[in-house]
Amino acid sequence: MTSTTLSSATLLQRNPDMVAANLDGDLVMMNEKLGRYYGISGVGARAWELLETPASVDDLVSTICQEYDIDNNTCHQDISRFAQDLIKVNLIEPVSK
Repeated sequence: MTSTTLSSATLLQRNPDMVAANLDGDLVMMNEKLGRYYGISGVGARAWELLETPASVDDLVSTICQEYDIDNNTCHQDISRFAQDLIKVNLIEPVSK
């Protein structure tokens, strides 16, 4: 998936093959099928928590802007880039209709 195919309103969900654990505020994830490990900290870990239920980039930005001292434009750019990165490594995926 390229950045041009993900809209701000596209619902995203966690890859169901991922197993995640919170270790002292850092999120550690593993894809059991592929045997790959990933780590996320800070706001990224919060975004992962918010994806417990399907959410769009706009949904994530709205919540994170309320919880953190960040302006909307910067947050939107960062969350969009973060979502693209997670999609590239199959940690999250668009909700199929």
